[in-house]
Amino acid sequence: MTAIGFAQTDSIRGNQFELKGKIINEISLTPHCGHIAFGTVIELEIIEFSDSNYKLDSIGVIFTCPEFFEDEFFEVGKSYTITVADENQADFGWSIPNESILTKYKLSKKLWVIKAVKNE
Repeated sequence: MTAIGFAQTDSIRGNQFELKGKIINEISLTPHCGHIAFGTVIELEIIEFSDSNYKLDSIGVIFTCPEFFEDEFFEVGKSYTITVADENQADFGWSIPNESILTKYKLSKKLWVIKAVKNE
């Protein structure tokens, strides 16, 4: 007898934060996710951030598989409302070509985008 089971949980790994910010630098989009899971760091000027311990006025967050967002979703100068978590939500690693950008933000943990909405 063979049994195969799938389970889905609604729990988010790590701590969640709400961020509202404007994209401040050009976006370098990655190849589409496939055999390699790609992510890209996008930098935002902070308008509001629920992590009161963070003191800088800008931040870098990781968007995984950015091609899953609609065309022209990422625009410099536009405002976004983003939910991030301080743990990778996937059971695998990501290839993030511009990951070195994160070093200037001195984050104790990387921030992974769970949900993002472009504000009109």
